[in-house]
Amino acid sequence: MAQSSSNAALPNGASSVTETFGDWTVTCRFVDKQKLCSLSQVQGLSQTGQRAFAIELRAPRDGKTEGTIIMPFGVSLESGAILKVDDKDIGKGFRFSTCVPQGCLLPVSFPTASTDAIRKGGKLVAATLNVSNGEAVTFNVSPNGFSSALDRISQLAR
Repeated sequence: MAQSSSNAALPNGASSVTETFGDWTVTCRFVDKQKLCSLSQVQGLSQTGQRAFAIELRAPRDGKTEGTIIMPFGVSLESGAILKVDDKDIGKGFRFSTCVPQGCLLPVSFPTASTDAIRKGGKLVAATLNVSNGEAVTFNVSPNGFSSALDRISQLAR
């Protein structure tokens, strides 16, 4: 999560802020006097309500937006993942870093051109392979609210 100066306060002196922008959630809080901010989207299984996929990004810095995607267990770790915006590859061979009780973690870094494409309503797709049958496991990330959420996290992370 983005780190900022401990002197920078949140709106109205709040110790944490959670705001929703379309399908995205912006969260900022202080942990050990450091401001941590992120924007995220979580997708669940309608049958169980269990989380199946999540993406969490930090405020843009140095021309890129970094974060983590959490995919479910049962994905092929060796295959990594492919990310596309509007059917254009923005990265192949993203590698999983580890699996934790919440799922398998995929560190990501988006250049400004990719976040600009998502801002314009572009569809972000994350895909990997199922380890047991080799079939594609695909998640469509909604762009609804992304632009406003990215602007807000940039403002809050200062």
